Amino acid sequence: MNRFTKAAFALLFTVCAVSSSYAIAGIGLHWGFDLSMEMKDNKEDVVYTVEDIGRILGSANPFNHPRGPNAGDPFLFISRENWKNSPINFGGKFFIDFVPVIDAIELSCNFGLWQYDGKINYLTVVDNSDPLNPVFGYGEPVLLGLDNVDLSYFSLGGTPYAKLNLDLSVRHKLFALPADIIKFTGGVGASVHFATPLLSSGLISNVIESTRDFDMEGLINGDPFDDKTQKAIVQKIIDGLAEPAFGAHVLLGMQFKLPVIPVGFYVDGKFMIPITDFEDSKAGKDLNGMGLLINAGISLSF
Repeated sequence: MNRFTKAAFALLFTVCAVSSSYAIAGIGLHWGFDLSMEMKDNKEDVVYTVEDIGRILGSANPFNHPRGPNAGDPFLFISRENWKNSPINFGGKFFIDFVPVIDAIELSCNFGLWQYDGKINYLTVVDNSDPLNPVFGYGEPVLLGLDNVDLSYFSLGGTPYAKLNLDLSVRHKLFALPADIIKFTGGVGASVHFATPLLSSGLISNVIESTRDFDMEGLINGDPFDDKTQKAIVQKIIDGLAEPAFGAHVLLGMQFKLPVIPVGFYVDGKFMIPITDFEDSKAGKDLNGMGLLINAGISLSF
């Protein structure tokens, strides 16, 4: 289990376990449907241009041919497309009821997973049958999904994205049926989000430049992008944890609980409003976290 997943489970356990310190309080466990996270397709996030590769290799003409690519042409770039929700989104909450004026204070969390199609493209000699007139182009894209590099992360198969959000909310009862059997609440709160990094030009260059035996000249000559580096890139995504992103939310909730019986059921709808970017990179601009998060769960009151 990687560091990011351990942190998610540890926070979820803490949210639930802390409830024993309060006399009028409760805990809840829920399954979530996070409709707020979206990513714009980006078909060309350039890692290196031909000029960059020449600088790295110390050559003014890295392809060693007068009819080679232009200096400004992308040599290696990535694409991120086809963002998909996964069914995995779970969390918990701890709440204190009967707070004067505001009614309730609540701390909740959600851990969710998404995936997309991440690919590497690189410029190479695609036809060298005539050495005097080689054909340069971009070969078959290198897929960077979990299935492609033989890694497992829950049930995902594509390029993974994981997010843990922590919400602190204040609630006020709007109206209820007699004896508070069904209670409707509204509220506002602050959110903090921790996420794995997106596949990005910065992440790729960081992995390549830290891999001492990476064969850049081999790519130029048509050798395939090596399996070791592919796996290292996806592993860095899984293990990574971005700087926290901050936001706010407004919520509407419904709770069903019979008198005396401590077990109840709840549905919470939160409209998430990001304030800072989820990732401090150009790739982070492609993420949008504004939208609806719905949780449905079971509660236990003390």
